[in-house]
Amino acid sequence: MSAEGAHGRVPFPGNAITPQLPEVPPDLLLSLAGGRPVEGVWRNQIGGSTWRVGTGADTTYIKVGPRHPEFDPLRDAARYEWLAAHVPVPRPLSVGEEGEWAWFETSPLPGWMTVDGSGGPASRFADRVEDTVRALGSALRHFHDTVPLPGCPFTWGAADRLADVVPASAAELGPPPDLDPVVCHGDACNPNFHLYDDLSVAGYVDLARSGVGDRWADLAPASMSVGWNFGDGLQPLLLEGYGVGRDVPMDAAKLAWYWRLWDAPRERDAPPPS
Repeated sequence: MSAEGAHGRVPFPGNAITPQLPEVPPDLLLSLAGGRPVEGVWRNQIGGSTWRVGTGADTTYIKVGPRHPEFDPLRDAARYEWLAAHVPVPRPLSVGEEGEWAWFETSPLPGWMTVDGSGGPASRFADRVEDTVRALGSALRHFHDTVPLPGCPFTWGAADRLADVVPASAAELGPPPDLDPVVCHGDACNPNFHLYDDLSVAGYVDLARSGVGDRWADLAPASMSVGWNFGDGLQPLLLEGYGVGRDVPMDAAKLAWYWRLWDAPRERDAPPPS
């Protein structure tokens, strides 16, 4: 499947679903849970995991992960606290570090993840995938339209992101496109949007990189993750839900540039010299 626009055609990234559900709660999590029941929700690519802890009114969510540039609980909490004035996000409850691990505990959000722990559509959305994908595009547009640019203290700019890319790959990417500024989510993959049963927006999670950037920087991972989680060929529905082709002109070249930036190898991930 491909996107069409003033800049020509560009193939969408393909479909790849990988298991994500954590299997065994780490000792640190069990200590933080204090005897409350724990249930794995998600596992990420840096070795961290998210857990539902407790039941009923006692429920919280705890993200536990190794110390890593992508997981800084204090940074995360600052963004959640600022964003909470504008869009529904979890309320930070506690942060901390122990040895090589860190944690970030938050209140629950209403609504539901549209993706289950195996990486496919959640069961309550599985019989209406096309409408769900459109709703995810609408949820991203709501974030961009609602969180104000003036006064946003955080950035997620292309220049800063390029500085972390392996030099040879950064040279291949070339300079960033002209900026179409919004406050970006920063990790606009499908599991990070919660929807109600009627497909309206319930809230947003995983906001560690939120900040001023280009709207296409969010549309890139959002459209890529449609292939990962719902199947290839549905990405145009997410763009439709966002409003691309309606009040946002399609820019296939910019979308492709931000796809490449998202996948570009980074210095922090490179193996140490031998």
